[in-house]
Amino acid sequence: MLFVSLTVVVSATYYFAVSKINTESQDLKVSAAKQSMLSLESSIQSISWSPGAYEIYEFDDFGGSLRVEPTAKRLIMNLTGTSFNDVFFNSSIGKVAYELPPSEVSDDNVFLKGDNRVVLNQSSSTMAQLYVSLGTRTYEMTLSYRPLAGSTLTDSSQEKPTNTIRIYVINLNSSQTLNLQGNFRLKTVCTDVTSVTRNYNFTSPITSLTLQVNLDGTNGTVVLPISSNVNGTFVNLETMVCNVKIQDGGV
Repeated sequence: MLFVSLTVVVSATYYFAVSKINTESQDLKVSAAKQSMLSLESSIQSISWSPGAYEIYEFDDFGGSLRVEPTAKRLIMNLTGTSFNDVFFNSSIGKVAYELPPSEVSDDNVFLKGDNRVVLNQSSSTMAQLYVSLGTRTYEMTLSYRPLAGSTLTDSSQEKPTNTIRIYVINLNSSQTLNLQGNFRLKTVCTDVTSVTRNYNFTSPITSLTLQVNLDGTNGTVVLPISSNVNGTFVNLETMVCNVKIQDGGV
């Protein structure tokens, strides 16, 4: 009877020890996967705004899967003021998601880079949003980008001042649609930078315009200061889009 009891205790101890080792191993894989997504974001940042620049980044096998979704993350931008409204951008800008392996770690809605704002002013440091959330089956990391905006007075010598608003967008929608597991390579390429300008003539004084942003259903605003006089003001709106293509980097 004592022998049987000792066997049960030893078996249970062995089971829990193995289970603990497996859990710790999975948690290490999750931590490594997070670091790899941070490194991928750094790779994208390093080639952004430099047409022709590229990097190849290698992913190890962390037990999960990576998806590149070019048609995800619809971005709608609208410039508004008193009796003024102009939707000047409406397009998907893409995202990268990594489905994490099962783990004891629970990081729902934790940002690894950036925060929950969907639009930034020029004093902000990063356009990236890299966060962990609960997906359909398990936790996953999502990497995408939000617009950055700023305004400056560019000419005050005429009958009314000229202001320039610049909006910066990092766009992943030219990427390959990918679903990868195991060890693989990704190639990130800055294909080009485009610029579209709109011009507005305000005939009465204004002090600001508001940029309204809807990013995949989440709303945000940035108030942009505008200089004017009794005659009004000219405003030039320039949308700068950096197109980054993520593709299979081959063997």
